[in-house]
Amino acid sequence: MNGVTPRNPPTAVIMAAGRGSRLLPLTLEIPKCLLEVDGKPILAHQINVLCDIGIRKFEVITGHGDPIVRESLADMDAEIYFTCNENYASTNSLYSLGCSRTEPGPEGLILLNSDVLFHHDIARMLLNDRRENVLMADFQSSLGDEEMKITIDTDYRVTGISKSIESIDGQAENTGLLKVGREAAIRILETARDPARFKTLTWVPDSIHALRHDLDFHVLSIGNSPWIEIDFPEDLETARRQVWPQLAPTTLG
Repeated sequence: MNGVTPRNPPTAVIMAAGRGSRLLPLTLEIPKCLLEVDGKPILAHQINVLCDIGIRKFEVITGHGDPIVRESLADMDAEIYFTCNENYASTNSLYSLGCSRTEPGPEGLILLNSDVLFHHDIARMLLNDRRENVLMADFQSSLGDEEMKITIDTDYRVTGISKSIESIDGQAENTGLLKVGREAAIRILETARDPARFKTLTWVPDSIHALRHDLDFHVLSIGNSPWIEIDFPEDLETARRQVWPQLAPTTLG
């Protein structure tokens, strides 16, 4: 399914509004996307990777620490614009996505959370996959209550994606990095902006679960490529001591 990096790659929308309360006191003054690994914010590492594979435009959805997020990216060699989720304290990633001002074009969108470090190969595989709607998934993950679990059919289409899926039933963990075509992007944004959904849908994957019968979302394995989602202080420690050494030799920046 892999091909040549598209000439007109999609815009990447990065959800970076949350405070990261589970990382307190580290996130008392700054959001978790600005926590540093090897001297750079997680968010900067993400943008470096995506720029390296050809992504040119970024929208960062800010919230907690909005001014310092903007300042931290001021010198990056990328086209970045910002949108602030003013209700970040009482909302989550799906609402943040609904704040986006990006108009999905024919190339669709790349969507990701700002608390994930990932190997260059994961991003390249995602961008080069010829299918429209693709989630990067870890089939080797130890699935627990905290993980966003995925179930799939024999064609690797998503049949369910939720934290509430029983661990024994989950087949892979969602990495929080996905690509959606124009139709799916429009439908997800409509879902994110629907006030009636706010009480039942919280995360971006919730919208995929809600739309899975209308649209095909395919799963692509990350294989052995390293990655980590940083939710707790021990995750940050693991990122710095174990995951980063596996990423540093790449073009991660």
